[in-house]
Amino acid sequence: HDYESHDYPLLCAYTHPDAPGPELDLVTDWYVWVFYFDDHFLALYKKTGDMTGARAYLDRLPLFMPIDGVITEEPTNPVERGLADLWTRTVPSKSPAWRRRFARSTKNLLDESLWELANINENRLANPIEYVEMRRKVGGAPWSANLVEHAAGVEVPAVIAASRPMKVLRDCFADSVHLRNDLFSYQREVE
Repeated sequence: HDYESHDYPLLCAYTHPDAPGPELDLVTDWYVWVFYFDDHFLALYKKTGDMTGARAYLDRLPLFMPIDGVITEEPTNPVERGLADLWTRTVPSKSPAWRRRFARSTKNLLDESLWELANINENRLANPIEYVEMRRKVGGAPWSANLVEHAAGVEVPAVIAASRPMKVLRDCFADSVHLRNDLFSYQREVE
């Protein structure tokens, strides 16, 4: 029931209205995976405070996002299996620059969980400036922006993706997405 109530296909259809069906399915699978990761990490590490286990868990995930070549590591849990499957279905048509950008934004997104766990373990609240800066780097918006490129069948050239105007656009996008999310999830987070 919880999974059905999230309606990931509807979310992705709203956010990628022009994507062809197969690409929309793939993007939806990415969103299902990332929300599963979040719940999986919460259950295994945030609730237990296991920083050592969390680091080991996160350190393995880049093994399933090779920029060149094939995945050689065997997945040991559902998150790794899902990532290996999604990476294999996503990157064949993408340039090495896009792959690097997407692997980095995926790793940053996953590493946010470690930053949150450290704050939980230390009973620490980030100050607002640190919080916004960190969310810009590690939140889901930069990762989602890469999926927009994929769903649209285009690739922002590396030189443009690295430019200041694109960074400002990504930061604005991130701020609006993350602050909105924080408003909706505030009660769950403080509980």
